[in-house]
Amino acid sequence: MDPRTLVKRGIEAALVASRLPRRRIRGRASGTVLFAYHNVLPHGAGAVRGALHIPQKRFGEHLDRLVDTHDIVPLSSISVGDSPTGRPRAVITFDDAYRGALTAGFHELAQRHLPATVFVPPGLLGSAGFWWDRLAPPGRDLAVGIRDHILHSLGGRGPAALDWARRQGMPVNDLPAYARPVTRVELFAHLRRGGFELGSHTWSHVNLAAVPPDEVRREITRGHDWLEAVRSETPVVDWLAYPYGFFGPEAVAVAAERLKGALLVEGGAAEVAGRWVADAHRVPRINVPAGLSVDGLTLRLAGLR
Repeated sequence: MDPRTLVKRGIEAALVASRLPRRRIRGRASGTVLFAYHNVLPHGAGAVRGALHIPQKRFGEHLDRLVDTHDIVPLSSISVGDSPTGRPRAVITFDDAYRGALTAGFHELAQRHLPATVFVPPGLLGSAGFWWDRLAPPGRDLAVGIRDHILHSLGGRGPAALDWARRQGMPVNDLPAYARPVTRVELFAHLRRGGFELGSHTWSHVNLAAVPPDEVRREITRGHDWLEAVRSETPVVDWLAYPYGFFGPEAVAVAAERLKGALLVEGGAAEVAGRWVADAHRVPRINVPAGLSVDGLTLRLAGLR
């Protein structure tokens, strides 16, 4: 661990030891919090790094800290605008249906009898992986300039991203199984354990703020129709998680037509001290990067970071 990180962790630990964060949490500093996780790296995995891939051990530690301060509830129990009394609530969500999340992540949740929601892009189930993982240099996240070009000029479309990268002479990585999305068969096999539900992540994970309106409507509608088709097989929620956290007026309008709510990737707590901070189709979450320590998680819950 580098010196800067050591200092940061020391400061976090000192703040948590002061008990101030727990007092703020008990005072409903974050009355309703939705967490955005992505992948969970199984014990011993070492081939993939990056902000989206949290180690299984740390994920379990996050859960243990959360159950100490919050009631972890399913997304289906949340109604935007309600302000229940009692302990603060937390909702665990996963974007993208990574295999690691549905194996290592689900294992940690099941051991603690906790619910979660997985937001699925059905058009990518069973694929060789997401473009941001396949193009990232080993052990690092993709360069910001490349990521921004793909997101905004190419609309975040996976095939277009990989075609462009190959033309630039960039290597396209083969990924280990745990860093790819699950297959449809695997998805439903894991969901049969119980306690988990599915939400929509559009059809193929495009940037809804950068593609034409007809594509926005098609992506949201097709993803929602897929959810409707599997409703008899597994619990589903009429919620959308905007891919990359991006949206425009057309995306919000279509989501409002078809879905109960829609989630951002970032933004913090959804309800603070009894007041919801956004409407049903712009609900914030706390994005959880792989490097977030357990004490850092507590500070975010307390609104101190």
